[in-house]
Amino acid sequence: MTEPSAQNRSQVLAAKRWMDDEQGMERASLGPAEYVAYRMRISPADAQALVAAVYALDA
Repeated sequence: MTEPSAQNRSQVLAAKRWMDDEQGMERASLGPAEYVAYRMRISPADAQALVAAVYALDA
């Protein structure tokens, strides 16, 4: 796999910050991908990809 572009890396890090907001997710009653889509105003498919990338970074 190639190195993600700076913009993609920035989006992944932004998604990670929102995923770290567990209290916000609980208040909104949303899962990580749904919360990222809501907070970043992106499509659910894009949010799923970002969440997967965040989990890959943590692994």
